[in-house]
Amino acid sequence: MKRCHLSFAVLLLSVALSGQNALDSSGQRTGRWQGFYPDGKLRYEAEFIDGKPVGTMKRFDESGNLSVSMNFYPGTDRCFAEMYAANGRVIARGVYEAQKKDSSWTYLRHDGSVSMMENYNGGSLSGPAENYYPSGRISQQLHYSSGKKNGPWIRFFENGDTMITASYTEGVLHGSYTSYYSGGSVSISGAYHNDLKDGDWNYFSEEGDILSVIRYNKGDILNPEELEKSYERFIRSIEENTGNIPDPDTPH
Repeated sequence: MKRCHLSFAVLLLSVALSGQNALDSSGQRTGRWQGFYPDGKLRYEAEFIDGKPVGTMKRFDESGNLSVSMNFYPGTDRCFAEMYAANGRVIARGVYEAQKKDSSWTYLRHDGSVSMMENYNGGSLSGPAENYYPSGRISQQLHYSSGKKNGPWIRFFENGDTMITASYTEGVLHGSYTSYYSGGSVSISGAYHNDLKDGDWNYFSEEGDILSVIRYNKGDILNPEELEKSYERFIRSIEENTGNIPDPDTPH
């Protein structure tokens, strides 16, 4: 038992001499710090000056894998961060300001290709956001302000043709909506009012012929018989094209 007490005292003395996990005269963290999980595995390691981290801070998961690396700008709470999967590959990178996401963030697939890019301001989505196909071509563009979707929304086919154009206001679809066939002709045109379909929604064939017109009043269908006919036409198209089933026309 005495040997255990002695070993523990030696450990404390070693830590004190090395300056690890020390506080300065103002009670702020200084020098090298390490944190541990309850089982003793390393949770993080970093250097501090005047209570602020400097250089590179590393955080580890409970299995001992590096999960986040943060490179701090001197004298600030701002850092460039990279997040890692368990196998060590980078899955995201961007900036933290006062522990909140800020500026541009990039998210990566397992093969290293970019899947999404977003912009933040003080932890809230702000500005353009884009999604990408594995080929690298853009699949979607959105705009945010104060964490809510605001502004144009555009989706693309992988060949670059426009699939959908619409717009958001304070997080809800509002205004005109148009979807297209991959060849460029319009498949659906209509409008939203606070996330509800409103007015005439026109459905077209690839040749430009009107297939049906569904009328809405802020989400309520005014001509349900026409909607039923459009469903019947869709079912027939499935039956007539076994093995080549089309996707139903839906806005999202």
